[in-house]
Amino acid sequence: MAQNTELGVIIGEPTGVSAKFWTSGRSAVDLGVAWSLGGSGTIHDPSGNMHIHSNYLWHFWTDSGVAFYAGLGGRLLFDNDTEFAARIPIGMQFNIARRLGIFFELAPTLPIMPETESDFDINGGAGIRFRF
Repeated sequence: MAQNTELGVIIGEPTGVSAKFWTSGRSAVDLGVAWSLGGSGTIHDPSGNMHIHSNYLWHFWTDSGVAFYAGLGGRLLFDNDTEFAARIPIGMQFNIARRLGIFFELAPTLPIMPETESDFDINGGAGIRFRF
């Protein structure tokens, strides 16, 4: 599983392009460029905005080929103001074919700039990526 690049889509909050760059058999960096349906990054605000996130992920593989993962990262939202938030993704990935994988992810986020808010947002979705 080492030294692979994956490219695909994620559908949920947000919806867009997803990439993963493996740094070893157990760690990777992921990147998402997507459209957030919620103006504040949540489903409670009906306006949308551009969402970019990146995370460092640690994977825990099972004997059946399923990987559970957790990570740390950040998110940028571009609306009237640019917002930065810390992100803690957790999820699972299934390799359904040699070069194809699906994943499910939830990522609690804490807005930090331009001001820290006391409530967490939650991003999440399902995706599919092709491995190069």
